[in-house]
Amino acid sequence: MDYPIFDADNHYYEAVDTFTRHGDEKVRKHVRWMSEGKKQHLFFGDRRSTGVPNPTFNPIARPGAFHDRLKLLEKGNRPRPGMQAAYGELEPLPPEYQDRDHRLAVMDHQNVESVWMFPTLGQCVEHLMHDDVDMMYRVFRAFNDWLDEDWGFNYENRIYSPPIIPLLDVAEGVTELERVLDKGAKLICLRPGPWYGRSPADPYFDPFWARVNEAGIFVTYHAIGGQSPYDDMFDDHWRRPGSSDKTYDGTLRQALFASERPIMDTITALILGDFFGRFPNIQIGSIEMGCSWVPYLMHSLDHAGGFLERRVEAFGKVVEDKPSAIFKERVFVSPFPEEDVIALVDQIGADRVLMGSDWPHPEGNVQPEDYVKAIETLPDDQIRLIMRDNARKLVGAG
Repeated sequence: MDYPIFDADNHYYEAVDTFTRHGDEKVRKHVRWMSEGKKQHLFFGDRRSTGVPNPTFNPIARPGAFHDRLKLLEKGNRPRPGMQAAYGELEPLPPEYQDRDHRLAVMDHQNVESVWMFPTLGQCVEHLMHDDVDMMYRVFRAFNDWLDEDWGFNYENRIYSPPIIPLLDVAEGVTELERVLDKGAKLICLRPGPWYGRSPADPYFDPFWARVNEAGIFVTYHAIGGQSPYDDMFDDHWRRPGSSDKTYDGTLRQALFASERPIMDTITALILGDFFGRFPNIQIGSIEMGCSWVPYLMHSLDHAGGFLERRVEAFGKVVEDKPSAIFKERVFVSPFPEEDVIALVDQIGADRVLMGSDWPHPEGNVQPEDYVKAIETLPDDQIRLIMRDNARKLVGAG
């Protein structure tokens, strides 16, 4: 390509002291590593983080190790019985996965101008503190301080690492938002799905959203790893006591509450809750949750409000605009490269699509620029929007 790209889904691998380096004494007692033979496990209190099978990340799978297999699966090919997915040959953890200056050098080689840098482990642990407001915010203050120190909320206008802000308590959420805004954050990362028994459009959260609206900061929702409220839903309604087949239970849970379910629920709650009517400056992005759900969701939204009336009203106000039109005005989507990205462009427009390579995760592209193969039949101006300009504009870089 004759211009550098902007990758809206890069990842770092967290350091061993990510949650404790800037944590106070309570955090250092709460977050602990424990050994089981050669394995290392990370605990938050008495709850083990299970979202990442190897939380020390050393050795690690190569970037794009699963990419070809995922493309075949997306086309309907099925693996032979007994054929297991494999990470391939593991490698020692390279410095560019944990050091931003090494990463910049790699980005230069990859023709990557800028990235949004998301966690690998950090998005997996919020639910482990769902019943402890004080510890939740102590831990994530420490995490965000580590993130800013090691990667930077905005490092040289090239690496934009969104701080994670839990919304277990709205006042604490506002406080942490103000803190990261003061440190120069250009975007934030929130957990998709319900927030501790409430819709994200519930007026309870309006003080937080009002500050986001005022700041004009971009809101990203990234795929959940590890434990989440959806595990609780499954356990309560499908697994009490559950079947005698644990493999079936696991497959059913994955299908009923698939990775796209949280963002579908979030967007539905926001649009039908007149959220964007109350907060006209807020734009949101779905990162690493695919795009196959988009046409179904827009159809579903446009059928809300009664079988014959289609009247959407929330918190004393009628939502006048067509819900699918609101979606196309306020939501950005970063599709998987193995999906039909061209169809997504036809549905919501090239100006609403963000390329995300998921580099260096094994399920992503081998190299970020490889993403262009998914959209190479589009006109050049649309390719440039997706590969560079959309993300630049959202952080005020272009």
